[in-house]
Amino acid sequence: DTAEQGPFFGRTGAMADPAQVKALEVFVAKFKEDPAIIHSSELAFFKDFLVSLRATLPAEKPPTSPSPCRQPRHPPHPAAEEESKNKFEEPEEEDTERLPKDAEPFPEKAPLGELELTDEQLDEQADAQRVAAEAVGYGNFETALSKYTEAIRIGSVAANLYAKRAEVLLKLKRPCACISDCDAALAVNPNNARAYRVRGRANRLIGNWERAHADLGQAQSLDFDSFGDADVELRKLVAAKWENIQVKQRDARLKAEEHKDRKRHSEATRIYEEQKKAEAAVG
Repeated sequence: DTAEQGPFFGRTGAMADPAQVKALEVFVAKFKEDPAIIHSSELAFFKDFLVSLRATLPAEKPPTSPSPCRQPRHPPHPAAEEESKNKFEEPEEEDTERLPKDAEPFPEKAPLGELELTDEQLDEQADAQRVAAEAVGYGNFETALSKYTEAIRIGSVAANLYAKRAEVLLKLKRPCACISDCDAALAVNPNNARAYRVRGRANRLIGNWERAHADLGQAQSLDFDSFGDADVELRKLVAAKWENIQVKQRDARLKAEEHKDRKRHSEATRIYEEQKKAEAAVG
């Protein structure tokens, strides 16, 4: 018989090249840290191989947009800074419900990847959620946060569990941590109405009217029946605020365009006058 040979195999069929084995170990460690990398185009061949073995693949990460709570790490480019001067900036208005943006670190998320939980772990997770729900009922939100985090730490978290902790974080006046949990919930289930509704409330409380308007609209379209009177009133408030901002943005944009037109006309007139003077001097 002919022994299998290749970059990983010697004549006996055993993996013999230490460098290749080490490279494989590094890749497996990286794969464990972020199983979603299997969906990258560079690993399409390996993904096909796993599918042929009927392996369960991790969920593909949805595209994300920058968090409304995250500040840019680098100062803006001078050209961008100059352009921003012509953009509309909403004047500060008194908003008694506005909350300050809370800083990281936020409560920890579940371990990466799909985990097969034991019956004991499932019971522990259910118990932690039950205690958390009871704590919410008594208004003890710190305890609820601790118990929801305990349940999440076990792994294999449903979208609603993240959304429930997000609600608690908002009660504790931590809107950015709340938004982070809602993002995690929507990564698990992009159609979770609860997460959209809670994130909409959080965005409203940090003055991010555009995102609040989009989130509340999506929540209502996904689950109209659970959209209570308070949510309807909030959406009306947010819609009116966002519409007002859009009108002011449009007016400011038109004024900026008019200013540019006047500047161009003035520059063209100046050049024309200079040319006439130059021609007269030559004549």
